[in-house]
Amino acid sequence: MLNKMRMKLSEGFTLVEILVVLVIVAILAAIAFVSYSPIVDKGYAAEAEQYIKDVAGATSIYEQANGGRTPTVEDLKEMGLIDPTDALELNWEISVSGKKISAISTEEMPGGAGETVEYDRQTSKFSGYGFGASD
Repeated sequence: MLNKMRMKLSEGFTLVEILVVLVIVAILAAIAFVSYSPIVDKGYAAEAEQYIKDVAGATSIYEQANGGRTPTVEDLKEMGLIDPTDALELNWEISVSGKKISAISTEEMPGGAGETVEYDRQTSKFSGYGFGASD
Protein backbone atom coordinates (compact mmCIF):
# COMPACT_ATOMS: atom_id res chain seq x y z
CA MET A 1 0.00 0.00 0.00
CA LEU A 2 2.84 2.41 0.83
CA ASN A 3 4.48 1.61 -2.51
CA LYS A 4 1.22 2.45 -4.36
CA MET A 5 1.04 5.85 -2.68
CA ARG A 6 4.66 6.62 -3.50
CA MET A 7 4.10 5.63 -7.11
CA LYS A 8 1.00 7.85 -7.38
CA LEU A 9 2.86 10.84 -5.90
CA SER A 10 5.77 10.44 -8.30
CA GLU A 11 3.58 10.25 -11.42
CA GLY A 12 2.62 13.96 -11.44
CA PHE A 13 -0.55 15.52 -12.80
CA THR A 14 -2.65 14.13 -15.61
CA LEU A 15 -3.51 16.17 -18.67
CA VAL A 16 -7.15 16.33 -17.58
CA GLU A 17 -6.19 17.77 -14.17
CA ILE A 18 -4.05 20.44 -15.81
CA LEU A 19 -6.83 21.34 -18.27
CA VAL A 20 -9.36 21.66 -15.44
CA VAL A 21 -7.06 24.07 -13.61
CA LEU A 22 -6.51 26.11 -16.80
CA VAL A 23 -10.27 26.37 -17.41
CA ILE A 24 -10.82 27.57 -13.84
CA VAL A 25 -8.05 30.18 -14.17
CA ALA A 26 -9.50 31.37 -17.51
CA ILE A 27 -12.97 31.77 -15.99
CA LEU A 28 -11.58 33.74 -13.05
CA ALA A 29 -9.57 35.96 -15.43
CA ALA A 30 -12.68 36.68 -17.52
CA ILE A 31 -14.67 37.64 -14.43
CA ALA A 32 -11.85 39.90 -13.23
CA PHE A 33 -11.59 41.62 -16.62
CA VAL A 34 -15.33 42.31 -16.80
CA SER A 35 -15.28 43.76 -13.28
CA TYR A 36 -12.11 45.79 -13.83
CA SER A 37 -12.91 47.34 -17.22
CA PRO A 38 -15.47 49.95 -16.01
CA ILE A 39 -13.04 51.10 -13.33
CA VAL A 40 -10.36 51.72 -15.95
CA ASP A 41 -12.88 53.60 -18.15
CA LYS A 42 -13.85 55.82 -15.21
CA GLY A 43 -10.18 56.60 -14.63
CA TYR A 44 -9.66 57.69 -18.23
CA ALA A 45 -12.92 59.67 -18.13
CA ALA A 46 -11.76 61.51 -14.98
CA GLU A 47 -9.01 63.10 -17.05
CA ALA A 48 -11.57 64.40 -19.55
CA GLU A 49 -13.89 65.46 -16.72
CA GLN A 50 -11.26 67.75 -15.20
CA TYR A 51 -10.37 69.20 -18.61
CA ILE A 52 -14.06 69.88 -19.33
CA LYS A 53 -14.51 71.57 -15.92
CA ASP A 54 -11.60 73.89 -16.73
CA VAL A 55 -13.09 74.66 -20.16
CA ALA A 56 -16.57 75.24 -18.66
CA GLY A 57 -15.25 77.77 -16.15
CA ALA A 58 -13.20 79.55 -18.79
CA THR A 59 -16.16 79.55 -21.19
CA SER A 60 -18.33 81.34 -18.63
CA ILE A 61 -15.67 84.00 -18.13
CA TYR A 62 -15.21 84.38 -21.91
CA GLU A 63 -18.95 84.70 -22.55
CA GLN A 64 -19.33 87.40 -19.88
CA ALA A 65 -16.45 89.37 -21.36
CA ASN A 66 -17.60 88.95 -24.99
CA GLY A 67 -21.34 89.54 -24.89
CA GLY A 68 -22.40 85.91 -24.67
CA ARG A 69 -20.42 84.74 -27.71
CA THR A 70 -19.47 81.05 -27.39
CA PRO A 71 -15.70 80.56 -27.60
CA THR A 72 -13.65 77.83 -29.20
CA VAL A 73 -10.98 76.05 -27.20
CA GLU A 74 -8.41 78.01 -29.22
CA ASP A 75 -10.04 81.29 -28.10
CA LEU A 76 -9.75 80.18 -24.48
CA LYS A 77 -6.08 79.23 -24.92
CA GLU A 78 -5.24 82.51 -26.69
CA MET A 79 -6.77 84.53 -23.84
CA GLY A 80 -4.86 82.44 -21.29
CA LEU A 81 -8.05 81.19 -19.65
CA ILE A 82 -6.96 77.56 -19.97
CA ASP A 83 -3.55 75.96 -20.25
CA PRO A 84 -4.04 72.24 -20.91
CA THR A 85 -1.07 69.89 -20.67
CA ASP A 86 0.33 68.30 -23.80
CA ALA A 87 -1.05 64.94 -22.63
CA LEU A 88 -4.58 66.33 -22.38
CA GLU A 89 -4.39 67.82 -25.83
CA LEU A 90 -3.04 64.55 -27.25
CA ASN A 91 -5.69 62.40 -25.55
CA TRP A 92 -8.83 64.54 -25.92
CA GLU A 93 -10.43 66.88 -28.45
CA ILE A 94 -12.73 69.39 -26.75
CA SER A 95 -15.60 71.22 -28.42
CA VAL A 96 -17.95 73.84 -27.00
CA SER A 97 -21.38 74.19 -28.57
CA GLY A 98 -23.99 76.20 -26.73
CA LYS A 99 -24.69 74.60 -23.39
CA LYS A 100 -22.80 71.36 -24.13
CA ILE A 101 -19.10 70.66 -23.89
CA SER A 102 -17.81 67.44 -25.42
CA ALA A 103 -14.50 65.62 -25.14
CA ILE A 104 -13.75 62.95 -27.73
CA SER A 105 -10.78 60.66 -27.22
CA THR A 106 -8.08 60.51 -29.87
CA GLU A 107 -5.91 57.64 -31.09
CA GLU A 108 -3.31 58.65 -28.48
CA MET A 109 -5.62 57.93 -25.53
CA PRO A 110 -4.85 54.52 -23.96
CA GLY A 111 -8.58 53.71 -23.67
CA GLY A 112 -9.05 53.99 -27.42
CA ALA A 113 -10.28 56.57 -29.90
CA GLY A 114 -13.83 57.80 -30.34
CA GLU A 115 -14.98 57.68 -26.71
CA THR A 116 -17.11 60.70 -25.79
CA VAL A 117 -17.61 62.48 -22.48
CA GLU A 118 -20.30 65.19 -22.50
CA TYR A 119 -21.04 67.92 -20.00
CA ASP A 120 -24.34 69.79 -19.85
CA ARG A 121 -23.61 73.30 -18.58
CA GLN A 122 -27.23 73.89 -17.53
CA THR A 123 -27.54 70.79 -15.33
CA SER A 124 -23.81 70.44 -14.49
CA LYS A 125 -24.04 66.72 -15.32
CA PHE A 126 -21.59 64.49 -17.13
CA SER A 127 -22.56 61.58 -19.37
CA GLY A 128 -20.98 59.13 -21.79
CA TYR A 129 -17.72 57.21 -21.51
CA GLY A 130 -16.92 56.27 -17.93
CA PHE A 131 -20.27 57.53 -16.64
CA GLY A 132 -22.36 54.41 -17.16
CA ALA A 133 -23.20 55.01 -20.83
CA SER A 134 -20.82 54.60 -23.74
CA ASP A 135 -21.14 56.26 -27.13
